[in-house]
Amino acid sequence: MKPTTDKLNTNIFGMLIVLAGLGFVVIYGTIAFAARDAFWFRMDFDTKPARVTVYHDGKRAELGYGDPGFADLAEAVRASLAAGVARQSGIGLSQGSLEDAYNLYVTVEAFFDQPVKLHTWFNTGRPRQMLFPITGRHSDLAVVFVGEQGQYWSGAPALKTTQPIQDALRAQGYLK
Repeated sequence: MKPTTDKLNTNIFGMLIVLAGLGFVVIYGTIAFAARDAFWFRMDFDTKPARVTVYHDGKRAELGYGDPGFADLAEAVRASLAAGVARQSGIGLSQGSLEDAYNLYVTVEAFFDQPVKLHTWFNTGRPRQMLFPITGRHSDLAVVFVGEQGQYWSGAPALKTTQPIQDALRAQGYLK
C-alpha cells in the first residue's frame, strides 16, 4: 500500500508555456481589436486605384483606365502602399493645407471603386480616397491622408516610402 502524500506536483515548464501563449493571445487580440483588422501584421496591398488625379503647377490632370500614364501611376500607388506603413503620424489635413496641396505643390490623389484596408497596427478605417503629398507640406514625412466622400481623416499613416510614386511622376514629367 502506497502512503498518501500532501505534496503537490507542479509543472513549471507547462505553466510558462501557457502563460506565454496567453500573453501572445492578449497582445495579438488587443492590437487586432484596436486596428479592426485580424491581419494587421501583413504588409501587402493589392488594389489599384480606379482613377488618379495629379495636381502640379496649379493644374489638375485626371487619369483613368486607358489614359496615357495611368497604369504606371496606379501601379506606383499600389507599390507605395504595399511597401507598408512605418508609423501613425497623428497629422490631420486642414482645409488650408488641402488647398495648398491642390494649388501649390505636386500632389497625387487616388480614388478606389470600393473601400480598401491598409494593414497596420492602428485603425486606418476603410478609405475610398487617398492623398499623397509629393512636394510641399508633409511631403518629407511620406504620409498618406485617407478618407472618403471628399473628406480626409486625421491620424494619417506614414508610409515606408513614396519613391515609386515620385519615380512615376518624374517619368511622366510632373516632377523635376
